[in-house]
Amino acid sequence: MTQVIFIGATGTDIGKTYVTCLLLRQLQEQGYKVRAIKPVISGFDEDNIADSDTGRLLTTMGLTPDLANAEKISPWRYKDPLPPHLVALQTARPIVFDRLVQYCQQQTAENPDFLLIEGAGGIMTPLDYDHTTLDLMAHLDCACLLVAGSYLGTISHSLTALTCLRQRDIDIKGLVICQSPQDYTDFDMIRQDFTKIIPDLPITTIGRHDQTTDLSTLVI
Repeated sequence: MTQVIFIGATGTDIGKTYVTCLLLRQLQEQGYKVRAIKPVISGFDEDNIADSDTGRLLTTMGLTPDLANAEKISPWRYKDPLPPHLVALQTARPIVFDRLVQYCQQQTAENPDFLLIEGAGGIMTPLDYDHTTLDLMAHLDCACLLVAGSYLGTISHSLTALTCLRQRDIDIKGLVICQSPQDYTDFDMIRQDFTKIIPDLPITTIGRHDQTTDLSTLVI
């Protein structure tokens, strides 16, 4: 049975794609059949697919980062770097929530061991005026691996996100703290602080350009 893991975050540009690609590669190296998707993406440049989040996922899966493959893992693609619900309305291509749920569910048809779903923005990012990314997770009844940064304010943002996930009974696999470009203090100190504040949750830290930290233990 496919294990569905949603890679969510406390906000945008936190490190979801980096974490998803690292986890994807590590699971593949252990012999697992893994599929990764990012159903909704904004700021997508069709002339530079390889450098997009979608392109990085495709490359990690061993697929060519072209438009045909991008359509398969990111059906809702928008050029402008705006919140999904706004850019969808502006382009007259709204995100129909039921279709989004159905698309995600269909990705287990080939029975991969893992399906990794990378969200757009943070877990409370609106997908339309009635649904958020958190609602999508709840409808899919999947687990979540939460990604946070190391910037000033990250503890509050992380606690808020974890509270939202727990209120919806989402299975939280762990918290991954990605080193922010301008973190405010010693990286190890942040990890220790998180561990004291959230002692009941597996917490992993990833420094910039870190390709060795094992994330697979959080989901296997």
